[in-house]
Amino acid sequence: MRILVVEDDPIIAQLIETILQHHKYAVDFAADGQMGLELSDAYEYDAILLDVSLPKKDGIAVCQQIRSGGNTVPILLLTGLNSPADRARGLDAGADDYLGKPFDPDELLARLRAILRRSHQASTPILRWGNLALDPVSATVTYGDKLVAVTPKEYALLELLLRNSKRVFSCNVILDHLWSYDGTPSEEAIRTHIKGLRHKLKLVGAAPDLIETVYGIGYRLKPVNSPEVNLLNDTWEKFKGQVHEQVAVLERLAVRFLNQDLQSDWQEIGRNIAHSLSGSLGMFGFSLSSELARQIEKLLSGRKDLTVEQGQWLFSMVAALQEELDRPVSLPDLYCFEPDNATDILLVSSDLELDRSIQSISIDRQWQIQIVPTIAAAKSQLQQHPTRSILLAPGIAQKTEEVVRLLVEVGKHIPAVPVILLADTPALHPEIDLFGTCISICPTSPAEIVLSIEEAIAQVESTQTHIFIVDDDLKILAILRALLVPWGFRITTLADPEQFWTILPKANPDLLILDVEMPTMSGLDLCQSVRHRAEWSQLPIIFLTAHLEPSLIQQVFAIGADDFVTKPVVGPEIISRITNLMERQQVQRLKAAERQRVEDTQTQLSNQAQIQATLMSIEQLLQADSNIQALRSQVLARVNQLRQLLNIGLCDREPPL
Repeated sequence: MRILVVEDDPIIAQLIETILQHHKYAVDFAADGQMGLELSDAYEYDAILLDVSLPKKDGIAVCQQIRSGGNTVPILLLTGLNSPADRARGLDAGADDYLGKPFDPDELLARLRAILRRSHQASTPILRWGNLALDPVSATVTYGDKLVAVTPKEYALLELLLRNSKRVFSCNVILDHLWSYDGTPSEEAIRTHIKGLRHKLKLVGAAPDLIETVYGIGYRLKPVNSPEVNLLNDTWEKFKGQVHEQVAVLERLAVRFLNQDLQSDWQEIGRNIAHSLSGSLGMFGFSLSSELARQIEKLLSGRKDLTVEQGQWLFSMVAALQEELDRPVSLPDLYCFEPDNATDILLVSSDLELDRSIQSISIDRQWQIQIVPTIAAAKSQLQQHPTRSILLAPGIAQKTEEVVRLLVEVGKHIPAVPVILLADTPALHPEIDLFGTCISICPTSPAEIVLSIEEAIAQVESTQTHIFIVDDDLKILAILRALLVPWGFRITTLADPEQFWTILPKANPDLLILDVEMPTMSGLDLCQSVRHRAEWSQLPIIFLTAHLEPSLIQQVFAIGADDFVTKPVVGPEIISRITNLMERQQVQRLKAAERQRVEDTQTQLSNQAQIQATLMSIEQLLQADSNIQALRSQVLARVNQLRQLLNIGLCDREPPL
């Protein structure tokens, strides 16, 4: 937990720091009331220890101002003024408790634990994740019935992960949460603490990957009976019947082959089914089944008719495939899928009339709305739940510094979240306007607010990366959609490649994902046709393939692909590849724009030099003593040259001199 200590006496401040850090709290310090107030606005603290007698702004005034802003952080006042009247004054200002100086360290810790227990943030005393448990009251970590000895920073890291179990934390975000604002180390410190935690947890029986690395993104707790698994369960239940029917078709084909009762295209039918199964079964956790299907596909891909021995082998492989599918399997998780419904409007307001009108609007449009009283609460809500828009009431919108801090948090989110300020004037404060992510409106009716919200959401969604996925396997399309949408991508899917050129212009995607092998038209053919059309030639393309033959991979890149992902698809891999590819494309566009700007500048400078030289030559001609007619012709020639340089063009008629 992170505690703010506002104390101007350096000896007492050092004593409090020693006590709190020994009990695994992260501590920030402020030496005067104004700095304490600014830090409480800038960061989210679990509690504040606040001295009453402070320079610049006393503790009572700081406490009142914190509460007037709607911040409910627990506050413990510390003071040498310990009369009943002084205590009453402090409690009336909004403090949760009052401790006189000098104080006993054990009493300080006990009172701190008490106000934390009473606070909303500590409403669940013990945080659990499988057999892992963290008790904020006693500041202990256990796995099963074994105590885990952790350092203060390891404790804080575990607490952060447990309190935000659905999130993946990058090193930078962890640094922001766990270190004091003036003592932030390098990212290597995070990796060191993660390594130490994993080792200690492993010693008491935890899995080595209980704290999971999401490569290229960050760290999270490995899902335990998570909603991601439920997603795959739901998808598997939806397509399980189709899979078993496909296997039954393979079984009938094998039996017919043994009975020599086959139609001419039986191998092609069987190969297509096996190809579909090899690509999708692995995503549901059926690794062996996926490999069996791949072997069947390989057998049926030959041009020659099968021998009797190969037919018998095919029959046994299909039987083994069916047997494997009947076994219980632990489905893998779909990375970072958020099952919660997104909040359509996060309203920051303490205006009951405004709250009621927005709630009424939300009911009519079946919008999900969340109302919070402060920007600090809005930041917490934003970190925990997907949000489509933020609406700030007039009183809130006037708090420029708080709005700026909210916009900083908003800037970390994918997809972007529009922020709408209700104000008396449409002009934004210059500091807010710099972010370019919010608008100010002066509505005269709730209908205008609705229109502004709808327009803001539509504008954001129109800027999301749009991915067009073409794969003949509906199972893979369903999983990819569920995997990518929570990351802020707009998805269009197509199972029939023959409809590709009908859908592509309408979709106008930013990225194309193609399966290599599809009936009637392969992804390779589609890629070539895309590259041969000027308007689509720069479209980024990623291939999905169940095969890793060097010749195929070489062919994929030779025809113009930018990257490929192997089946079964792994969530973090495809997300990282998409993100990296789009970033590379953006860098290339910026470099191309810079080159064009340099070329345009050079051309402009060259034209200016030529114009200057031409003007000088005209001046010299006019000053020379020569034949008028010849002079006129030469001057007109120079004037026309100037017109060409200035892109004006030649005149049809010669102007008179």
